[in-house]
Amino acid sequence: MFELTISKQQLLTPLLTVAGAVDKKQSLTILSNILLKLMDNQLILTATDLEIEITCRVPCITQNEAGLITIPVKKMIDIVRSLEEDANPTIAFKSGVVSIKEGRSQFKLATLPADDYPNSEDEVNEVEFSLKRDEFIHLLQSTQFAMSTQDVRAFLNGLLLEIDAQSIVAVATDGHRMAICRLPAQLAEQQHHRLLLPKKAVHEIIRLLNNINDEAILVSAGKNHFKLVTEQYTFSSKLIEARFPPYARAIPKEQDKIVVIDRDLLKRALSRIIILANEKLRAVLLQIQADQLTLIANNQEQEEAIESVPAQVQGECLTIGINASYLLDVLAHVAEGPVRLSFSTTDSSILVESVNDENYQYIIMPMKI
Repeated sequence: MFELTISKQQLLTPLLTVAGAVDKKQSLTILSNILLKLMDNQLILTATDLEIEITCRVPCITQNEAGLITIPVKKMIDIVRSLEEDANPTIAFKSGVVSIKEGRSQFKLATLPADDYPNSEDEVNEVEFSLKRDEFIHLLQSTQFAMSTQDVRAFLNGLLLEIDAQSIVAVATDGHRMAICRLPAQLAEQQHHRLLLPKKAVHEIIRLLNNINDEAILVSAGKNHFKLVTEQYTFSSKLIEARFPPYARAIPKEQDKIVVIDRDLLKRALSRIIILANEKLRAVLLQIQADQLTLIANNQEQEEAIESVPAQVQGECLTIGINASYLLDVLAHVAEGPVRLSFSTTDSSILVESVNDENYQYIIMPMKI
């Protein structure tokens, strides 16, 4: 039994963030609920799908010392969202029912016992370090789009974090393209650690970090778990138990055809050309010519689009096919300014790099067109 008062503005964002852990297809009813815990004048919200767990601490006004119960998270969100922006609802738990009161409105929600809610266990950490929020977001956002959606090879459905004393490296691939982002760092780690984060965990971490202010975050991990702690949130996830391949071998070496081109010019041209590309394959031909890169797209209706973009070119002429969507993905994340495209043969991978950021590399497999 407890009662507390909290503002809508303080409650809604944490509620939405924590609810990201809930799996909408859960067969267990309790996992569709959120755990409410009252302790030390804080409302602690927890949600889990047994793979990831998100907890948030929100200050509140209460006369009670402690309390614990679970309620349906979707209904709770809908109720809080429907309240006026300046609302300060009172949330009370008594006789197995949670009531939410605000002005002339009152809602009563069914509950399930907190004892039935899964408990997360403390794991032994093998690595622990801190970094800035914006640095971690950059690592994840610069690579996450290259993850596979559903592949039988488990390692393709996640994102690799490789950690040593000098750097943190994020790597993602779907077998057709690979994104690599390095963050130089001075860490106390003497050992080399490889953590394979599940796709859902990566997306929820990005969402969580976008909901907080710039601050230092603490990251820790063990053999099978990953944990992230901010001032307000705690995020934990199981790791994918699979071996990520030695990605450095996939980075092309000794490319003898180099194209340096303005990122925005290429991005706009490609966005136009792709309109007439095959809707399924998104195939575009790149023609490397003296002082320019020509983009060509066509489709089953015999329609065609051609555009030439000025560029600095080294090496012989070459015509190569690519999936234009893959190139547009990297152009949306690479730093502003000139980008460098490195080629070898029509059958070899293409290396995309920012001239202004040596810590980012992107590899695309060519297409037969």
